[in-house]
Amino acid sequence: MNGPPGLMPGYRMGGSASPSTNELVNAARLILDNCGIKFSTNKIVRLVVRFSRSMPQASGYAFFLYLTNAVQMSEAQKASALSNPDVARCIAYADPTGESAVNNVLRQARHG
Repeated sequence: MNGPPGLMPGYRMGGSASPSTNELVNAARLILDNCGIKFSTNKIVRLVVRFSRSMPQASGYAFFLYLTNAVQMSEAQKASALSNPDVARCIAYADPTGESAVNNVLRQARHG
């Protein structure tokens, strides 16, 4: 299933299911790269696994808060990350069922 317009195909965070480990690793890489913070992939994976074990049903935004605390981001870095539309999109709540329904209605409206 594809996400809403502007979201990478197959990339879904939020919604009724918590994000996968791979989705959280990708989100962490995006957030850290956006802030100019260099972390190894192994360190990011360790942070993600620790987060997933402690809060298995948490959202992308909860992960953002966890990550910013774990890497001790300044308020300016947090604001910078949240102002980036790609970062905001990857941590936002998504409703895949609602998005699919809207896309189906729009598709039907275009085709007849």
